[in-house]
Amino acid sequence: MGLTLKQEIFCKEYVKCDNKSQAYRIAYNTSGMTDKSVHEKASELSKNVKVMSRIQELQNIASEVAEKEFRIDSKEILGHLNILRKSRIDEYVDFVEIIKNIGIDEKTGEPIKVSERILQFKPFEELTEEQLMCIESIKDTRNGIELKLHGKDWTIEKIAKHIGFYEKHNLQKNTELTRSERQARIAKLKEKANASG
Repeated sequence: MGLTLKQEIFCKEYVKCDNKSQAYRIAYNTSGMTDKSVHEKASELSKNVKVMSRIQELQNIASEVAEKEFRIDSKEILGHLNILRKSRIDEYVDFVEIIKNIGIDEKTGEPIKVSERILQFKPFEELTEEQLMCIESIKDTRNGIELKLHGKDWTIEKIAKHIGFYEKHNLQKNTELTRSERQARIAKLKEKANASG
């Protein structure tokens, strides 16, 4: 027996957005559910063997299409993510000194000038292609222009997932130690504690 229509939608949306809760909200009616409940239901559904298998199948298809149609491979994706990871907001702004006239000196009749340093965005034509790639959004707010770069945490998490860091970490965490291995580790810890004390 295959997946239900809602399970299939969940799988497709999860592959698109890489967010279980978001995919669950699209596939199922979650009105009246708390964020915690949605997260729990989404996690539970993603552990279903048929759902896991379908997600893997869709990810494989997406990977093949990316490579064949768009010539996108792992190296290119990681390169792109690494550019986002290294972006810094100070590359997009300059401190500029402006001179203001604040009045006339009564004794000399000369203008009174003060200098002020303001933060100013660099002109877009001065930005590199890589710097432009790192901009997530620009909007005009009542406090001025807001420029937002792609999130570092999001980018690092994507890199970690792409290189299988979490799988390796989980394997290490789940590795059971034998009794003698545990005792050897405890003995080493005691030695270190005694040596530093």
